[in-house]
Amino acid sequence: MKIKSLSGMCAALVALSACTQETFNYEAPNFTSADLTEGKAYTVSVNPETNEVTLQSLLGDQYVTSWVTPNGMAKGLSYTFSLPFSGTYEVTFGVDTRGGLVYGEPYSFTISNNNFSLLSDEIWTNLAGGVDENGNGNPKTWVPMNQKYGSYHGSAPVTYMSPNDVKNDGSGSTDIKIGTSNWSDNWDPGFQSWLIDSDDPYMDSEMTFYLDAQKGSVAEIKRVTADGTQEYTTTFNLNVSDPQRPLISMNSGEILHAAWGDGVCDNYSTEIKIIECTPYVFQFATMRTNSEGPWWIVWNFVSKELKEDPSILPSEGPELVEVASPKLPTYDNLLELLFTIEGDGVTYTTTSNTFLMNEEKPYDVMAWNGANGGSWDWINGYGSSWAPAYPSYDEFSLNLAKKYEDLDGDDIAESLYYLATVENSEGTSSSRFTLGENSIIFNEPLTFMKAGNQIIESNELTVIKVAPGDDEVILGVPDGYNEEGEVNRYLCLNLTIKPVGSGQEGPKNLAVNVDNINCWLDAGSGQIRIVLYQPASWGGGDPALDTDQLVLKKEQSLSVTFKLNNIDWKDDAEPRAFLGVNMEGYGSWSFDSPESVKINKGGETTVSITNTTPSKYSFFGNDCVQVAIEQDGLINGPFDEEGNIDAANIGYEIVSVIIQ
Repeated sequence: MKIKSLSGMCAALVALSACTQETFNYEAPNFTSADLTEGKAYTVSVNPETNEVTLQSLLGDQYVTSWVTPNGMAKGLSYTFSLPFSGTYEVTFGVDTRGGLVYGEPYSFTISNNNFSLLSDEIWTNLAGGVDENGNGNPKTWVPMNQKYGSYHGSAPVTYMSPNDVKNDGSGSTDIKIGTSNWSDNWDPGFQSWLIDSDDPYMDSEMTFYLDAQKGSVAEIKRVTADGTQEYTTTFNLNVSDPQRPLISMNSGEILHAAWGDGVCDNYSTEIKIIECTPYVFQFATMRTNSEGPWWIVWNFVSKELKEDPSILPSEGPELVEVASPKLPTYDNLLELLFTIEGDGVTYTTTSNTFLMNEEKPYDVMAWNGANGGSWDWINGYGSSWAPAYPSYDEFSLNLAKKYEDLDGDDIAESLYYLATVENSEGTSSSRFTLGENSIIFNEPLTFMKAGNQIIESNELTVIKVAPGDDEVILGVPDGYNEEGEVNRYLCLNLTIKPVGSGQEGPKNLAVNVDNINCWLDAGSGQIRIVLYQPASWGGGDPALDTDQLVLKKEQSLSVTFKLNNIDWKDDAEPRAFLGVNMEGYGSWSFDSPESVKINKGGETTVSITNTTPSKYSFFGNDCVQVAIEQDGLINGPFDEEGNIDAANIGYEIVSVIIQ
C-alpha cells in the first residue's frame, strides 16, 4: 500500500550555501528540500509488534515542524500514529522557515505485519464491514441518501452546516464531533433541480469500503454523471486517534461526491471530517472554498441495504440514531462474589480465592455491542496474529486474600486489608488492593499478562463479570473509546475459579429415586414420557431427582441414559427420543429438533441438553425433566384395551443422570 507523493507544496526558497552533512547548521534560517532527509533532520521508528509509528524531529524546538502522514497532517516535534495493515507507506517532513514552508522528499517505510486489533473500533465495522480474526473483510456499500431516515439529519444527498454554529442552536460552537447529537445542518435543500434532483444520474452512484489483509483499506468509487460513469479503486486511511473527531483520507483520487461539487470544495481527499457513521448512515463534511465563502457542505449516504429495505431501520425511538451507550455491570456485593467458590451444590465463602486462566481462551478483547439494549461480547480474536496464543497460561494465578496486620504489637488490635498476588512466567508480584463500584484497585501496578503486543499491566482492573456459579471471572483494562470518550472495548483476562481442594470438578452423577419415576402416555402427542421431575402443580408428585443438585452452569450438559424393555417394535421402526425441558433457548419438544436422537432398541440410549443461557440455570417452577419417546405407528404392542400403548407395562431402566 503506497500513498501518493506530496505535490503542490512549492515555496520560495533561499539557497543554503556550503551546506554538507558534516557542516549542517540547524541554526541556519532556511533549508532546502535536500536538507530535510530521514536520519539527518528527523527519524521514523516502527514498532513491529504494535505497528506504532513514531516521527521525531532532530532540529530542536526553535523550528515549527510539520508532517504529512498516512493519517493526515500533523504538527510538532514528534508525532505517533498506528497503521493496521502491512504495506509500504510514505511520510513527508516539513519546516517553517523564513523562506516559507519547506518539505523534504517523501520517505518510504514498511509495516511488515497486520495488526487487526487496531480495527476493533466500531467505526471500522460501521464504515467498511470490519474484519474477522483471519482478516477476511465484509464489504460495505454506501449510496446517496434518497429520503429522510428516522432522526438522522438530511433528506437528500447534500445539506449545509454553518461553520460558526455547527449545532445550529445559537451556541456558536465551531467544534464538529461525530454523532448526530453533536451537529445540525442549518439548511436541508432536499431535492432541487439546480442542485441534485431526485432523478439525477448521481443517485445511481455508490462507494464500497472493505478491508483486506493483502490490499489494506480499499475504496471502490463509482460516480455516475450525465456524461457517463467514472469508476476507480483506491486505498484509504481512517484516523481514529481522536475517536470524537475521526478523519478519512483517500490515498489517491477523491471520495464520492456530486459533479457540481468539484468547483465548490478544494479538498475531497485528505483529512475529511466524518460526522456520522453508524450501520445505517455515513455523513462527512467538506469546507466550501469557492467565491461564496467558507461553509460546511455535508454529504449524506445510507447503506445500500437500508435503501433497498428501509424496514431494517428501527421504526421509532432514539435507537434510530444512537445505540445503547457502554454500561458496566454494578455489584452490590463485589467483595463477597470475589471470595465465593461454588462446587458440588455447596457455596463457600473463603478468605483466599485463586483464579486461573481459561485454557481455551486465556485472554481476548471484549467490545460493547450497543444493539438490543447492549452487551459486552468477545471479539474472539484469541489465537490470531494480533492476539497470539498465551503459551504459559498454566503458570498463571491471581490470588486475592484477606489479611490482618498487628497494629500495636500485642495481637489485640488488628486491621483487615486485602492482598493480591500474581504468579506468571514473569515471576511473582503482590500489592494491596481496594474495591471500587466495579473495579479492583491496586496500590502498585501489577503485570498480569504479556502476549505479543497485547499487555495487561495496570493498577486497576475493571470487573466485567464475576459469576462463581458459572466459574467465570472477566477482568479487563481499557482498550478503546467511542466518539463520546467512553470506554467501549476492554482487553480482558478470562479466568476460572480454582476448585476447593485443587482438584478439577468432574462429571456429577445424580442419584435417582426409581420409586418416584412416572411413565405415562401423552395421548395428545403420542409420546411415551418417562418423568424424572416436574412441578407439583403439574401433578408430578415427589421428584426422582434431588432438585438442589439439578443445576447447570453455563455450557454444562444434562444427560439421561436409559434402556427400554417389553416393547415390540416393528421391524422397520426407527424410533427417536429427546430430553424434554422448559429451559430458555431449548429448541422444541419435537422429534425433529436438533436434540432428538435415534433410539437403540436393543440397548442404552442417551439424550441430553446443554445450558446455552447466559448464566447458571436452576430447575424450578414450570421446569421439568422428561424423556420423550416416539412410538405412534412404530410398535406392535403392548396395547391396552382401547388400543393405545400400555405405558404401565413398559419396562424401562434409568442407567444414569449426569451433569458435566
